[in-house]
Amino acid sequence: MSDLEQRQRAVDPSRSVIVQAPAGSGKTTLLVERYLGLLAVVDAPEEILAITFTRKAAAEMRARILKYLDPDFHSDKPHEQAALAKARAVQDRVTDWGLRENPQRMLIRTIDSFNHYLARTMPVASQLGPVPAPVEYNQKLYREAARRVLGAVDANDPIADDLEQLLRWRDHRTQDIENLLVGLLGSRDQWLRALGIHGTPDRQALEDILHQRVVSGLDQAAAALNDALTKACISAENILRLLRFAADTLHGEGRSSPIVACSDITALPGADPADLPYWRGLARMLLTKEGKFLKQITIKQGFPPKTPEKEQLSDVLAAIGDDENLADLIHQAAHMPEPRYRDDEWNTLAALIRVLERSAAELELVFAAAGQSDFTGLSRAALRGLGDEDSGYTDLALYLDRRIQHILVDEYQDTNWSQFELLTRLVGGWQADEARSLFLVGDPMQSIYRFREAEVGLFIRTREAGIGDQSVEDCRLASNFRSRAEIVDWVNRKLGPVFPATEDISAGAVAYAPSEPGLGSGGQVELLARPDRASEAEAVAETIATALAENQHRPDYKAAIIVRARSHLADILPALARHNIPYRAVKLDPLQTRPVVQDLLALTRAIVHPTDRAAVYSVLRSPLCGATLADLTTLATNGQHPLDADALDGLTGESRARVLRVAEALENAQDHWRRRPLRELVEGCWHRLGGPQCSSDPEAALRDAGAYLDALATAEQEGLLDDWNDFEELLDGLSTEGDPPSESVQLEILTMHGAKGLEWDLVVLPGLGHGTRGQDRSLLNWLPFTPDDGSEQVLLAPLRSANEATDPPLNELIRREQKLRDRFEHQRLLYVAATRAREHLVLSTVLDPEPKKQKPASDSLLADLWPTLGQEFINALNEAPEPDTTGSNNGRPDQSLKHPPAGWAPATTPALAFTPRLPPRETDIEIEFNWAGVQARRTGTVLHRLLEQVGRIGIESFTDQQRQRLLDRIPALLQTMGTSHDEVEDLAAVVRKAFEQTLDSDSGRWILSETHDDAGCELAVSGMIDGQLVNAIVDRTFVDDKGVRWIIDYKSGFHEGGNLEHFLTEEAKRYRDQLDLYRRLFEAMEDRPVRTALYLPRHQALQEV
Repeated sequence: MSDLEQRQRAVDPSRSVIVQAPAGSGKTTLLVERYLGLLAVVDAPEEILAITFTRKAAAEMRARILKYLDPDFHSDKPHEQAALAKARAVQDRVTDWGLRENPQRMLIRTIDSFNHYLARTMPVASQLGPVPAPVEYNQKLYREAARRVLGAVDANDPIADDLEQLLRWRDHRTQDIENLLVGLLGSRDQWLRALGIHGTPDRQALEDILHQRVVSGLDQAAAALNDALTKACISAENILRLLRFAADTLHGEGRSSPIVACSDITALPGADPADLPYWRGLARMLLTKEGKFLKQITIKQGFPPKTPEKEQLSDVLAAIGDDENLADLIHQAAHMPEPRYRDDEWNTLAALIRVLERSAAELELVFAAAGQSDFTGLSRAALRGLGDEDSGYTDLALYLDRRIQHILVDEYQDTNWSQFELLTRLVGGWQADEARSLFLVGDPMQSIYRFREAEVGLFIRTREAGIGDQSVEDCRLASNFRSRAEIVDWVNRKLGPVFPATEDISAGAVAYAPSEPGLGSGGQVELLARPDRASEAEAVAETIATALAENQHRPDYKAAIIVRARSHLADILPALARHNIPYRAVKLDPLQTRPVVQDLLALTRAIVHPTDRAAVYSVLRSPLCGATLADLTTLATNGQHPLDADALDGLTGESRARVLRVAEALENAQDHWRRRPLRELVEGCWHRLGGPQCSSDPEAALRDAGAYLDALATAEQEGLLDDWNDFEELLDGLSTEGDPPSESVQLEILTMHGAKGLEWDLVVLPGLGHGTRGQDRSLLNWLPFTPDDGSEQVLLAPLRSANEATDPPLNELIRREQKLRDRFEHQRLLYVAATRAREHLVLSTVLDPEPKKQKPASDSLLADLWPTLGQEFINALNEAPEPDTTGSNNGRPDQSLKHPPAGWAPATTPALAFTPRLPPRETDIEIEFNWAGVQARRTGTVLHRLLEQVGRIGIESFTDQQRQRLLDRIPALLQTMGTSHDEVEDLAAVVRKAFEQTLDSDSGRWILSETHDDAGCELAVSGMIDGQLVNAIVDRTFVDDKGVRWIIDYKSGFHEGGNLEHFLTEEAKRYRDQLDLYRRLFEAMEDRPVRTALYLPRHQALQEV
């Protein structure tokens, strides 16, 4: 069937289809045409549900549909005519529906937004209650859940024994277990599904699965061995005789070897796990430790020199030595685990399963308390909101079954198990005789998101078996309308053979489907190879510079450098700078690695934690100060804080002036900490110390600083600064960009994952020979697989014991299988990257000039390309010009330490140069704690912070656990404000007493109640009073049940002795003007009665003013 006929089948609304649409095949156009065709057969647009995976894709689809539905839109492009015709055919329907005026009637949703809709529609069934929108950053809440669970180890809790088992297993490395639990909570959708397959830990059931997997692996190896020996005309008895000879020789010499176990072997090892010792002996006789056939035979294999048996083994190896697949299978068989758990291993696994299930449940409680969720939580809630066949479908599921007649899913190759289950439930009630349809489109060759739980095997499974009871027809497109014919042909010839010959659902192996060129000729593919990274980077930069110069007459000409990992750009970015090539880096350069961000991090810690000497030293050493190592040594000599007066006395001249300037700036910022936004304090301090002037590229420094300060503001708003680890985890996910987008920037730099769905005229793929870091550790290792009966099974194993130097065989099996799946995905990654090019594709690598050292690293992309392109890369290396080693640093950004002169100060505006049109109103009100000294100011600030936290939660929802947590934080909060160790306990006692009195008093509980309307804490308000601008921060405000607005200001003053009433009256007089301003601000904003009051926690007194 031709490509055109396949497309016509795919858009037929009467058919349910799964469409394989390779790179450049016009997938979005196909989706839009299918949607427009469906508008002609439905009673309302809400009967069509279109699901995408990104907001960008959803927006593009909606925009394309509306474009075609616009009566004024016309096009002469051939590929748009079919869609236009279908749009014209439904114009009357569209007008009747008001679809152009109300595009929200089109149910075009991302999978996450659809999950949110389901959970929000059925909050009781989904068990989420009021459903929050999911947030990207959840590390703080994951960590809180993990700590809650780990905290039960010393409690009278059923999970305590399991925690103790885990701690023993990991040598009581509590922090290690906490970090691993945090990581697992982020991917809980995967392991909860794995655990759900088996339910309660059942040793026999899991060992049966392990036995099944071992037998399958041994059976594959046995079949391959028998086939290879038959083809080579080698008898089984010959191999057996050589094994027995080697075993007897080694036993006679007293050598330890797995071969010794083969002394009584009578048949080639088979699929029975009892044959595992024989497989290990066979592997040791034929293979190296790396799993390759031997090149040399020695006495270590049991064959003395100049014996007939040694010659016979040499003949065997010569006959089968080129069969790499056989070597791999024998190697894997030899490393298969025994099909049973060790007792200690099982005890740990069972405990771990219970701890993980408890952690997931605890996380739900943490989410509920915080009013947050993550995408995994919403996905699971959506499934609960629909119900299932066993427990019964919910009213929502029945409503959707009646409402939704047609479903379209984009990028189906990136579907995970939860999303597959969601689709299964959505079509669960469909009957064969109903006029409904399912349209799934994607490209399994572009499935590259395993780290996001995508299972490409689901695409293959759906193509073969459908979804639920809904079968689908298989449609496969072939035309590529993006790339020139030369590139399409090259990809078919050079990348096609890299893919597996057959598909495997379990392993995620996808067979290659060749494409046909939809455009004419005019493209080229080029290979670059250089002897080192520096010369490769120079070649890449030269290639791009040449291409941009040759196409300077084309303002829309665009190029891209696409890399597998950020680290592969270390030499390339300086090379681009030397050639003056501007670029935009898309989410590549980690924000934390930028020098200016390192300086700002140190500055932030020094402001928030004045006693953090390391942070202060970092600020002094940074360009913000430029202190020498000798200066720092002087400051540290007596073990004092580096900014103490005695320590500063050791410095003289310019050094002293520099450090004093920093000390003054930090002291000023510290005085305002917790009273002004931290972003404002850090930014002001950085500018005051000349931060932008310290960089050789002030523009880039300001961009990076802005990104950091935005993150800092987010962290403060979300409470991430209480635990510095939470803030750093937030920063870990942030990246900085190069030159901002503009017409003059024709080069983009991004990762292969980030490039998916995009295209450029020129694409350069450098660093193909670079490897990647190994797999991350996990407390639980799991491996889903599909045996011959089609059922879904999972292997489970705990992380190895802290006392084990290497992975046990079961962990090694899981790791090996995961590595194989990674390798298959790497092949697809190559395909995605190469098919981004429209006209010119360049592949580049580093190759050692020494032929014996040219074989690529096994975890590199070059290793996949080597069978088809190895010789061509070697030729490219031989033809490359000699690298120019002179002047290699010319044009490299200046890396020398810059700092402002000792007497430098920020530029100030000349006197009277600017007069504000709206000057802030000046009052005679004194700052609250000036009269009471530093200690009172600190206790007051901490008390304000605690009451703010309670007010935001509401006293009715404020738990004893939360109360204790805040009480425990009081000493640390005081210390961060510079309180000495000797004073902390006394001041903490004052704050603790005032705080608890407030929580226990009627007036305090009324003020902090969550039953009030329109409540706020530390609320910033601004307005015009008497023609002047007034800014204020209100400690607590709310509207009571009588409709009265209350404005309450906390005062931590204390009166000893008698006549308390007189003291309260004087306090009211003192702050009357301040509260009157607050009153007038609110009266200008709303029409309701306003009452103002002071609240003195230490006296539990509410004094109306």
